[in-house]
Amino acid sequence: MRGSGKLERVDRPLHESTAILLIDAQTTFVGAMAGASEPLLLRLEALLRFATLLELPVIATLERPVEEKGDLPERLRAVLPAGTQRYEKSAFNCVAEPPIRSALERLGCRHIAVAGAETDVCVQLSVLGLRSAGYAVSVLWDCLFSSEAAVAPAWERMGGAGAMPTTLKTFCYELTGVVRDAWPEAWRRRLATQPELFARLEELPPRE
Repeated sequence: MRGSGKLERVDRPLHESTAILLIDAQTTFVGAMAGASEPLLLRLEALLRFATLLELPVIATLERPVEEKGDLPERLRAVLPAGTQRYEKSAFNCVAEPPIRSALERLGCRHIAVAGAETDVCVQLSVLGLRSAGYAVSVLWDCLFSSEAAVAPAWERMGGAGAMPTTLKTFCYELTGVVRDAWPEAWRRRLATQPELFARLEELPPRE
C-alpha cells in the first residue's frame, strides 16, 4: 500500500480508527539521544495524556535485553493510559514480532501513529513493516529520536513507503477535528476534571 501517503478511507471517525505505537522510548536510548531530551519527553508525556483523553489504544515496546537498555522513564510510565499493552521485542521491526503483530490486529485500528526510537532503525523498519501490512501510518516527527543526528535518509525512505510525516500538534488537532466547545461530551467532561490531558501544544519548547 504505497503511494500518496494519504489516509485510507475509513468508515469510523479518525479517532476511533487510530492507535499509538510507542517504540523503545527506554532510558538508555533517551540518555544517548542526539539533542536535548527534555523537549522530547514533554511531547511524549503530552501524547500519552492525549491518548487518555480520547481513549486511544497504546502499544509500547521495549527492546531486549531490558535489564541493560532500561524501561520507559518513570515520568512516561506515570502517564501511560490505562490498558496500555507493553511488549518486549528482539526484532527491530515491531511487525516481525508475532505477539506485537497480533496485538495490532486485535485492536482493529487501521491508522497507527508512531513515536519513539530510534528514528533510523526500529522506527524506520517498523513503519515499513506497518505499511507492508496495510496500515496507514502517521510518523510524529517531534516525538521521535535517535542517537544518530543524520536521520534524513530514514525520513525519505518512510515517506517513500507512504508514511505521513506530521507533528504532535497537527496530530492532536486532526483527531479532535473541531474546537473544544464542539467536542463530544465525554472528552469535555474528562478534560474538565483532568485539564493536563490536553497540553498547551503551542507552548512546548522547540525540538532541535
